[in-house]
Amino acid sequence: MKERVEKLRSNPIVQRIERFFPAIAFLAGFGWDSITLGSKVYNSDLLILLAYYFAALILVVLLSAKLDHPEGWTPERIAAMAKEQGVKDGAIVVRHRLLDREWSPKWKARFTWAVQFFFGGLFSALVVCYFKSSGSLASFLLVIALACLLVGNEFLQKKYESFGVSLAFFCLLGTMFLNFTIPHLVHRIGFIWFLLSTVLSFGICVGIWKLSNRSKAVLVAPAFISSLLVAAYLMNWVPPVPLVLKQQMPCQNFDRNTFTCDVDAPGFLQKFGLKAPSVHRLPDADVYFLASVYAPAALKAELEYRWYYKDPATGKYILTDTISSGRMVLNGGREQGFRSYSKKSRVPAGKYRVETAYKGGAVIGSLAFDVFEEPRDSSGYVRDTLR
Repeated sequence: MKERVEKLRSNPIVQRIERFFPAIAFLAGFGWDSITLGSKVYNSDLLILLAYYFAALILVVLLSAKLDHPEGWTPERIAAMAKEQGVKDGAIVVRHRLLDREWSPKWKARFTWAVQFFFGGLFSALVVCYFKSSGSLASFLLVIALACLLVGNEFLQKKYESFGVSLAFFCLLGTMFLNFTIPHLVHRIGFIWFLLSTVLSFGICVGIWKLSNRSKAVLVAPAFISSLLVAAYLMNWVPPVPLVLKQQMPCQNFDRNTFTCDVDAPGFLQKFGLKAPSVHRLPDADVYFLASVYAPAALKAELEYRWYYKDPATGKYILTDTISSGRMVLNGGREQGFRSYSKKSRVPAGKYRVETAYKGGAVIGSLAFDVFEEPRDSSGYVRDTLR
């Protein structure tokens, strides 16, 4: 069998195909994550990601190994060790630990390849999950940064030989992973849980450093990354994972029992999302905005709707109303998403944008639409349901 495999691999065509194996594996894994993660996360998904995280943790610990030989010690350190052991002739006993060593190039290559694999798996899943929860340009920029690191990970195997680089990436991935996982366990989201994720991730990095023989300088990058992520969260740049917007629509004549309402019959371009939807408001009719947001079972989160009006003079959207109430407390578990709505009375004609957001926090999704004061004929409306 081995001879057959070697013969097959010696084929020029197979050798050409082998060059694309890493790219094929990367695209296949990312495609699978895109399909299976984000909209609905199962416990098995979290366990797989947890396994990736712990595997990466073990590998980063192994990469922290450094030979700490007495020949490189200062006289003061040797004297302190001799005093501790109660010897007077300087014949100290050095007990080497597992990490008091230098790995061979062969083992280093194995460790860095494995680190690259597990980091790539975590990056792939996190990019998908954070992308599906991002509803603003600021939070999307964070997703782009993660996506760039996901692609860059394919070229960083040799860089991971540096313990400082591996530890910095592990801190970033740990914070983002725990921020996604903890809400599934405590059924809550918010700053306190993001801060806990950050502290836990950085604390684990400190623990790895204490096991190693490295200087404190290796903690500078993890500390900077942790501070940067906390600042980004406070500025609402971090998507509110694991919340995912499923559907949204502006309408009128809303029935809150069935979540049905009258929407403008979409034109050709509107069907393909190439033109903003519209509301041809009937006389004295309120304008409603409906949205459904998915969250894991038992998770609770307060939502709010932010209404913006586009000022014709400046062309900029201006926040006019922030609407929240007790009926907007999300209860997770419904596969199609938790349904809620907001309404505005006496809405003048113009362009509007409504953001569905975690209360006081990041945007989950938004939709721009046009309001017209002249009604259509009866054939211009269709009755639609928020699923």
